[in-house]
Amino acid sequence: MKSNGFIKFVTNKKSLFAFSLLSALDAFFFYACRANFVFLDIAVFNGIAWLLLSIMAINTIMLISFYVLVAKEVKVKEQLIVEKKAFKVFSAIGVILSILFSIGVIVNMIVAGQETIPVIFKMAYKNLPYFASVVAIIFLIAVYPNIKNVTFKKVIASIMFVCIFLVSLSMIIPFKVYKITSSPLVIDSGSDYYSVVFATSTEGTGYIEYEYDGKKYKTYDEVMGRIKGDSKIHTIKVPKEHLNNNTYNVGSKQVYEAFSYGSMLGTEVKSNNYNFKAPSGEKQTWLSVSDWHSRLNKAYKAVGYAGDYDGVIMLGDPAPGLMFEDEIKDYIVEFGGQISGGQKPVVYVRGNHETRGEYAAKLPSYLGMDNFYYTTSFGDYEFIVLDSGEDKVDSHPEYGSMDNYYEYRKNMTNWLENLPATSKKTITLVHSSEICIEKDLMKRSYDALKNIGVKQIVSGHTHSCEFFTEDGINVYLDGGFKHSKYIASKLTFDNGNMLIEAWDNNGAKVFNQSTII
Repeated sequence: MKSNGFIKFVTNKKSLFAFSLLSALDAFFFYACRANFVFLDIAVFNGIAWLLLSIMAINTIMLISFYVLVAKEVKVKEQLIVEKKAFKVFSAIGVILSILFSIGVIVNMIVAGQETIPVIFKMAYKNLPYFASVVAIIFLIAVYPNIKNVTFKKVIASIMFVCIFLVSLSMIIPFKVYKITSSPLVIDSGSDYYSVVFATSTEGTGYIEYEYDGKKYKTYDEVMGRIKGDSKIHTIKVPKEHLNNNTYNVGSKQVYEAFSYGSMLGTEVKSNNYNFKAPSGEKQTWLSVSDWHSRLNKAYKAVGYAGDYDGVIMLGDPAPGLMFEDEIKDYIVEFGGQISGGQKPVVYVRGNHETRGEYAAKLPSYLGMDNFYYTTSFGDYEFIVLDSGEDKVDSHPEYGSMDNYYEYRKNMTNWLENLPATSKKTITLVHSSEICIEKDLMKRSYDALKNIGVKQIVSGHTHSCEFFTEDGINVYLDGGFKHSKYIASKLTFDNGNMLIEAWDNNGAKVFNQSTII
């Protein structure tokens, strides 16, 4: 009896339609889950992911076809097809597969965790127009003709027309208020220029306005004379002497489309004025943040307990990876802009998670940085900024054959070994205190730092708050996100000493120690 009940259920017209939709959703979200770190095709079985996706697609087509056959009451040799044994068997298989694949997708998303789930949904959103088009075509072919109620049919047709119209219109004019979304991020990357970086809600141009030595300047985000208008992130390089102890504002004009002849522009927006000042002299305070991994609310709370500071050190790992421009916008540009207020310089250190994803290679141009290893000075202090790259060998399947960091780290080590000693108190900033995962390069890097006279490294990566000595150099790991808490640090430099303080997002002071630099 139970078996008969199940067969009736899986061959029912409504059940077949519902499981057709579920099967389609399985394939859609399974494809989006490829952003998940556990979704490593070649790390499991080569081609298994595409095989599963193909089975899902075939299962969807089969269930839709079965729905149409049942809805049209198709007969084979004077017998309804729904009564055929083979039909019942394959319907049951299709329904069971839909359920199993749904469980698999849900488990995949749970394993992905809080950090990666938003990325999966962004991947899904990216492909939503294609999925919606396929569903609409299937609906018009398989479902719409079987609707018997004429009034209901007209209502559905009207809704679909309005949806198509709004989607078409949104492709031309985005339904979004155009605005600047945060204070600018002013990056010091060791050159004679600051990179002023800010973001807007949709694509547009970007410029900065200020007055220097009696002359007014309006400088655009441009490439060799062509003003850029295809990004939400805007980057303008400004000479340091122009911005130090000066006032500036940023602005943008929305760009709908740029043609060979003319363009379609929208709203123009401007920021308030920002008073910029870089720290100098013997006493300075620096906020240090690392490994926020998209937990902005907790990071903002922890930063709030640090009080005032003169500059910001960002030690990397803002998100799981850089699959989208919005991850750079949300977790680097806007976060850095908010905690620096557009008034303090930011020293940016790349983490291993910024080396992953489609936009990883574009990060330097977004931040206006020529390199991720460099030196820069503020008053009596110099920072040596290093880039540890990825934290596994280049051949690891996690990187999909898109890494060549061994050569990169080797070049950086050669550069470091040729750095001259300086009379300034020098601090090394790097995402991973190992500097290089290769033991020989790590040893060479530490030896080079000791030759220069470096006594202190500040780093992140381990998501812990610790102080220890490695090969004769003091190392401070500045916290980050771990076990639902976020830790931010403040470094106070004063006459060759460094006071390290750290707070979590609940306001608890978790670290307080002085050391000589």
